[in-house]
Amino acid sequence: SPGGSYSNWWCSMFNGDLALSVTMTAISTFLSIAMLPLNLLFYARFSFDDDVIGNLDWPALFISIGVVISAILLGLLASEKINSHNFNNNANRLGNFAGIALVVFSAYASSSDEDSALWSRDWTFYV
Repeated sequence: SPGGSYSNWWCSMFNGDLALSVTMTAISTFLSIAMLPLNLLFYARFSFDDDVIGNLDWPALFISIGVVISAILLGLLASEKINSHNFNNNANRLGNFAGIALVVFSAYASSSDEDSALWSRDWTFYV
């Protein structure tokens, strides 16, 4: 997610200022509606010689942004409407499990293919 869901997860795990983290994530996510495509246009134009912008799947990009925003709004709505300490504890446990599962899946996905292994890239890839 553009706003940093891992930040929310770490705040939840270590009892940080979760309200601030969620607020910043929500603001960043709403700003991403315009900023992500603009950054993509800017960096793709100056980083690659090919017509990368013409080959992008723009509908898929905006669907992804819409899914993230919908999930945030659904979470805020559930938090507002369901006023139960038990629900909050169960939602927190589910979120912690999902965060750990996402970290494990990301590690697996980044090492499953020889071309996608991040640690096997040449240093020029990162600069």
